Amino acid sequence: MLRPEGARGAEQRGNQRRFFRQSIELPVAVSVRGLPAPVYGTLMNISESGCRVRSLILLDRDRIVEFTLHRPGRAEIALRGRVVTRVTPHSDAGYEYGVSFEELDAPAQDALAREIVEMQRRAAAARAEAREAEAAAGGEGNQRRTAVRTVAMFPVRYRPTNRSANVGEASDVSAGGLRLLCGDALPVGSEIELRFTLPNDVLSVYPKAEDRVEISPFGQRRVHIPDNRRPFEEMTVRGRVLARLEPAHGRECYGVGFTDIDGYQREEIARFAHAAQLVKLRNTR
Repeated sequence: MLRPEGARGAEQRGNQRRFFRQSIELPVAVSVRGLPAPVYGTLMNISESGCRVRSLILLDRDRIVEFTLHRPGRAEIALRGRVVTRVTPHSDAGYEYGVSFEELDAPAQDALAREIVEMQRRAAAARAEAREAEAAAGGEGNQRRTAVRTVAMFPVRYRPTNRSANVGEASDVSAGGLRLLCGDALPVGSEIELRFTLPNDVLSVYPKAEDRVEISPFGQRRVHIPDNRRPFEEMTVRGRVLARLEPAHGRECYGVGFTDIDGYQREEIARFAHAAQLVKLRNTR
C-alpha cells in the first residue's frame, strides 16, 4: 500500500511491505473533495490500508477522495483516503495514484479485510483451475503423480452411474482424487459421484481469526489473521474409478480420480492437507 512522503512516509513505507496487496481491475467513481463531479478511473490494487487508482484526470497530492467498493453479491464498502503519490506510466495515458485510507471505522475495516480475503480465495481458485487445466493437458497420470495425498479416514457417500447411492469411506485424499473403501463392485473406468465433508478436527492447529495490534519499528500496526478455522463444507464432485486395489478392512478398495472439481474445492483440500501436516509435525516434536 502507498503512503505519504517524509518522516510519516518512512513509517508508512514500512507498512507497505507488510500489508498484502491484492491486484484487481475494477471501475470506480471517485468523489474528490473540491471537484464538482466524480472522477472515473480503475482500481488497480487494494490492501487493508490503501489502494492504487488509475485515471485520466490530474489530481493533486493530499486530495481527499472517497469511493465505494462494490463486488457482485457482496455488501458495498465506503472507503475514504488521501492521495499520497502520483506517477505517470510510460506505457499508458493518464495517472496512477497511491491512496492511503483514513478514518475508516471498525465495521468498514472488518468488511474490507474480509473482502480482501475473499479476493484472495477467488484468485487462489482461479490459479487452481489453471493448474487443473495444465495437468489435464499433460494427462491424468501426471496429475496423479504431482498431487500430494493425505492419509485420512472419513465417510464418503458415493453413487455410481445408474445405481443408488451408498456410504463408503475414504482412506486418503488429494486434489486429484481419493482412495475409496466400499462394499460394491465398481468397474474400472466407470463414472461415480462423490459427496463428502473433510474432517474439521485438524483445523484447531490454525490460529483464531482476529485483528491484532503489533508493535513494529515504525509504530503500531493493525494485522488481520484470516479465518483458516472455518469449517469445511460438503463437497460434491464427479470422479472416475481408475484402479481396483487390494481389499482393506473387509471391503473393496478403489483409486478414484476427480474429473469435475472446481478450483475452490481444490484449495479447500489443500487447506486440509496443510492443516493435517501441521498436526503431524506438532505431534512428532
